[in-house]
Amino acid sequence: MLALGVDLVEVARISALLDRRGPERLGRLFTQAELSYALSSPPLVAQRLATRFAAKEAFRKAMGRAVPFREIELVLKERRPCLVWQGRLYPVSLTHTARYAAAVVALDPIPNPVR
Repeated sequence: MLALGVDLVEVARISALLDRRGPERLGRLFTQAELSYALSSPPLVAQRLATRFAAKEAFRKAMGRAVPFREIELVLKERRPCLVWQGRLYPVSLTHTARYAAAVVALDPIPNPVR
C-alpha cells in the first residue's frame, strides 16, 4: 500500500526561528549541505529552509514514525528533489511562496536504493 505524507509550513515561523537562533544553531534540523544551499541566496533563506522542513515532516508522516531530522537530507538527483534516508532515495514534491512551503512524499513498500 502507498503511504502518503503532506506538510505545510508558514515561512514566517522559520524566519522567526532564524531570527531567534541564527542559522548556525539549526544543525539539529538541517544538514550542513542544506544550510549552505539555503544561505547561498539571502532573500530566499527562510523559504528554502521552510521547504526542507516541510519535506522532512511529510516524510516522517509517510513513514508513520518519528525519524530524526538530521537523518533525512533533501538532495537533487537528476535535477529532481529527493530525500535521502538510510542510503535510499525517496522522491518528494515541493512548492513554496513567500508565505508558505509545502511538500508531498509518497512511499512505495520497496524504496529505490541510492545510486
